[in-house]
Amino acid sequence: MHYVCFHYEFEHDAFIDGDPDEDCGVPGCPSAPAVRQEERLAGAVRALLDDWSDGPPANWDNQTIPDYLTALLSRLENANGHYASRGTPIQWNSWEVIQELLRAATVGE
Repeated sequence: MHYVCFHYEFEHDAFIDGDPDEDCGVPGCPSAPAVRQEERLAGAVRALLDDWSDGPPANWDNQTIPDYLTALLSRLENANGHYASRGTPIQWNSWEVIQELLRAATVGE
C-alpha cells in the first residue's frame, strides 16, 4: 500500500479528528506544511553538527569528510534496496529520506 494511502487510512485519524488537511504531527504526514519538513531537516543537520562540537564523535564510524561522503553516496545509491530489504516502502517525502540518509551515513553498513 502506498504510504500516503496507509497514512490517511490507519494513522492520520488517530491524531486528528477527521480533518485530512490538518497536520497530524506524525513524521512524514502528507498534510504537513513544507516549512515544517524544512525545519525538521535543518534540525537533523544541526544535530549532526552538535555531534562534532567536541571533535570527531566516538559513536560515528565515518569520522572524516571523505568517509562520511562515501557512506552517504552509498546510502543514496542503495536507498531503494535498503528500504526493500526491510520490507518498508521508501518514504514519499524527500525531506524525510534526506534526513534519514544523513544520519545513516554516520555508521558503517
